[in-house]
Amino acid sequence: MARSDPPRAISRLRHRPVARRDVDECFELLPPWLGVDQQQIAEIRQVWDWLIDEPSLLSGIIEDLALPPGKRIQASGVTLIVPRSLVQALDLDGQPRAFITRRIYSALRDGSFKPMTNREIGIENARGDLTMMILHFSQRDHDIGNPYVQDVITMANDTFRTFHDGFNLRAVYYETGEINDLVAEASGFIRRQYADQAELQKLPREHQPAFFGLTREQAKGLLPGSPARNCFQNQPPLFTFSASQRRLLWFALFDDSDDALMPLLDVSVHGLKKLWRGIYERIEDRMPEFFGDTSGSDEGKRGPEKRRQVLAYVRQRPEELRPWSATD
Repeated sequence: MARSDPPRAISRLRHRPVARRDVDECFELLPPWLGVDQQQIAEIRQVWDWLIDEPSLLSGIIEDLALPPGKRIQASGVTLIVPRSLVQALDLDGQPRAFITRRIYSALRDGSFKPMTNREIGIENARGDLTMMILHFSQRDHDIGNPYVQDVITMANDTFRTFHDGFNLRAVYYETGEINDLVAEASGFIRRQYADQAELQKLPREHQPAFFGLTREQAKGLLPGSPARNCFQNQPPLFTFSASQRRLLWFALFDDSDDALMPLLDVSVHGLKKLWRGIYERIEDRMPEFFGDTSGSDEGKRGPEKRRQVLAYVRQRPEELRPWSATD
C-alpha cells in the first residue's frame, strides 16, 4: 500500500516590526533587482545598524511560527518617509532613473541624505505633504500559484495597512521588480516609467526593477478597497500622544505584555507603568467619557481593561500612532 507524504504543518503567519535579530535573515531575502553586489550588501547592512532606530523607517516582516528559527521570515518590507528635497533630487514625481533604492541606500551610507526626525515628519504630516518611498518588498517564494504564497501575499496586504495607514500622505512611491508586477498592481499601485526604461530591457527579467506609485490626486479618483488607495484615508489625531507614548502603543499592537515591551522601549516596569499612565491621563483629559466604567485611579485593577480599550481604539484610528504637527 502506497504511503502518502506527511501533510505540511499548518502555517501560523503573523506580522510584526523588524527587530535587530531579524535583519540578517531579512537580508537573505534581498531581491536580485536591487542590482547590488556582495560589497554593496555589506555596506547596506552597516546602514541598517542605525537605520532600524529611525522614526522615518517603516519595516515589517511576515513570519511563520510553524517553521524553525532561521526559516520563519517569509516576507519583509521596507518603507522610508522621505523629505521633499530628496523627492526633487530623485525626480520621484516625474521619471527617475532606475535603481532608486540602491541610490537611497548609497546616500544614507555617505551621509548626503539624513533621515527625517519625528518633528520633521509631524510637520509634513500635518500639512498633508508627506511622501513615502517603498524601498523593497521581498518574499522567500514568488510562485503566486502556490496557495501558501497566496496566504503570504494576503498577509502582506494586512501588513501594509498596519504600517502605512493613518498618515496624511501626498504620495507613495514603490520600487519593486518586474517579477512582482502583478502583486503591485493588485495592491492598487499604478505603474510609472523610468527615464532610462529602455535600458532595463537588456537585463534578465528577475533583475529588472519596476516603478509604481500613487498620489493623493490619483487616489481620489479610485474607489476605496485596495491597500494603496486606502492608505490615503486620513483624519487628524485627537490625542496627539508624545513620541514615547506612540512608540509604546505601536509595539503594544503586536505584543502588549510587559516582558515584551520593556526591552523594546528600554524602560523598567515602573517606567512602563508611567508611560501607560500618561496615555490614560491624556485620553481622559481630551475625552473624559472614553473609559466609561473603567475610569478611575486604581490602575492595578483597571489598567489591563484600559489598555485593551486604548489598543482597540488605535487599531481603528492609526493616525494616533503617527507624528503630527510640532508636538514632538
